[in-house]
Amino acid sequence: MLFLIMIVGFIVLMYFVMIRPQKKRQREQQDMQNQVESGARVMTIGGLYGTVVDSDEETVTLEASDDVFLVFARQAIARVLPTEEAAAESEPELTDEEATLTDEDLEKLRSTDDGDDNKDNKHTGKSDRKEY
Repeated sequence: MLFLIMIVGFIVLMYFVMIRPQKKRQREQQDMQNQVESGARVMTIGGLYGTVVDSDEETVTLEASDDVFLVFARQAIARVLPTEEAAAESEPELTDEEATLTDEDLEKLRSTDDGDDNKDNKHTGKSDRKEY
């Protein structure tokens, strides 16, 4: 009899420790996916970032880049990005001075290209296969 009570107690403990929190997380995820609106920045389960431009009951259309629209199932939305994270995600604009290589930079690049002459023929495009 004591053994039966211990088994029932163990099952109840497993329910409260494992099953109930998992169902709560699933419910929260589904609520988040159902409440996504146009204009929200989201990340998909594949790691793609985009802005929601249209949605219906089963799908959402994301704009991943200018004039690049992708249709996903609502379940593919992993999370909605907060506005601070959405702003931090975008790359800072470079000025012309920052984007232009100086003569010193070009000279460094040329000197590293002339250095080794690929003694072990790695990455030279030469085939290492034997011709038969």
